[in-house]
This record gives sequence, structure tokens and C-alpha cells, in this order.
Amino acid sequence: TPLNAIIGFAEIIKDQMCGNAGQPQYVDYAKDIYDSGQLLLSLINDILDMSKIEAGKRQLQETTLNIETIAHAVSRLVSGRAKEGKVHLNLHVPHNLPGLRGEEKAMKQILTNLLTNAVKFTNEGGSVTLSAILDEQGRMMINVVDSGIGIAPKDIATAMAPFGQIESALSRKHQGTGLGLPLTKALVELHNGTFELKSELGVGTTVSLIFPASRIVKNA
Repeated sequence: TPLNAIIGFAEIIKDQMCGNAGQPQYVDYAKDIYDSGQLLLSLINDILDMSKIEAGKRQLQETTLNIETIAHAVSRLVSGRAKEGKVHLNLHVPHNLPGLRGEEKAMKQILTNLLTNAVKFTNEGGSVTLSAILDEQGRMMINVVDSGIGIAPKDIATAMAPFGQIESALSRKHQGTGLGLPLTKALVELHNGTFELKSELGVGTTVSLIFPASRIVKNA
């Protein structure tokens, strides 16, 4: 697509793969083009995913998922941002957790969105924890808990609405599409799951994903 060409050639120029660009300013401009292109691509992909779900056209390609493996893969993706922001990233996923019937791509997208969001809105020295358990009813519960800036009760509906973004000193430092939470909730519900968000301003946020016992694969 044209956007892929823009991102690709901008990357070649910013990394000076074909030789010296001449003026350092040109390299800086290429980096800005690359970063803006990546943000736009993320926005387009989120819009397309949300549109498919709303139109009832998003079909899950289900397999038996190992949540521990997926959690470690996603944490590696987010660890760079956490390290840069001096945020502690913790994982508590037991080895003996049973399998979960679902789509790997969607589950990775869900957890990546939640961890990225949590790290983004947590100040230096704070923590983000991803955990998973099987509750007494045989359901799988995945929690993402952060000690970040939190959300006021009156703003939770805005945060959960497509393109809804809450204005704050920390949020102004980060660009986003405003589709992360609504898209995550929609993907969880495609898995017959429940999305719960609890937050307190200045204390932090807890997001709980609850998947029904009917999706648990005990012999995995």
C-alpha cells in the first residue's frame, strides 16, 4: 500500500542504508515521517478491526492457547517501553495453567494493548503486573494491574468509547488512537469473555478479563 511504501522508504533514509544522506536534518525529517507513518498505520488497522467486529465480519481462528507462552511473548514486546519509562513489569502466570480455546493473534493484540496502555500511563518507579488464574468456577481470569495515573469514575465511559481520550498531563506526552480499550473489549467479548475495568484517580487501574469455563481445555 502507499503507506507501506512511505514507511519503508522513510526507514531506508533515516537509517542511511544507501549511504550518507548529506544533511543530518534530512535524517531527522525521515524519522518523523517514519514515526508518523507507523502511528497512522496503527490507527488504520484499529479502525479496520473495529469495523469488522461491528459489522459482525470478524471471525476467530481458534486454537488451544498457552497463556503463559503468550504472556511472555507480549511482555518481551512491551519491555523496551517499560524500561525506557522506568516502569517495573511483572508476570505472574502459573506453569500448570490449562489451555484456553481462542485466537492467538487476537489474544496477543488484547494483552499488548492492555500492557502498552498500562505502561504508558504509569509514572517512573511505578509497576505493571500481568497475572492469570483459574477461579473457583473454572473460568480463566487474566488481570493487568498498574500503579499509574488512574481514571476518575466519571471518565471511564469516555475511555471506553471509540476514539475517547482523557486529557491529562501524562496523556499529552503520548499519542494514541483512542481505540485500544474499546477494541480490546470487543475482542474479549468475541471470545464470550467479560471485560471489567476498575480505576481510581492517582492510584491505578485494574483490568480483568474473564473467559468462561467452556473455553478451558484441561488436557492441553
